[in-house]
Amino acid sequence: MMTGKDLAIATLSITATILLTGVVLLQAMGPAPALAAGQTANSGDFIVTTCNLNAAAELVVVVDAALQRMNVYGFNTAVGQVELIQQIDLTPLQRMPGEPPRRSK
Repeated sequence: MMTGKDLAIATLSITATILLTGVVLLQAMGPAPALAAGQTANSGDFIVTTCNLNAAAELVVVVDAALQRMNVYGFNTAVGQVELIQQIDLTPLQRMPGEPPRRSK
């Protein structure tokens, strides 16, 4: 005859076995990498997009249409923060259609 204690012990043992199996399976599979390549968003005068530089690095590109500037940011793993990599002036791209590019002397 099964008492209330026996039922509680059996229920807790089965629950513990199921949870242990879940933990072992999650550890064996490992976490999936978080990839955000090719994501784009815009709001007002700003356009933000992501891109892959290589297999280990991704970039965030922010375009300010009002100031005609493009900033490229990357994650510096040594410091553990996002840093400005390059700032590009986009005003030369706004020349009149058909006008040849100006050459510096």
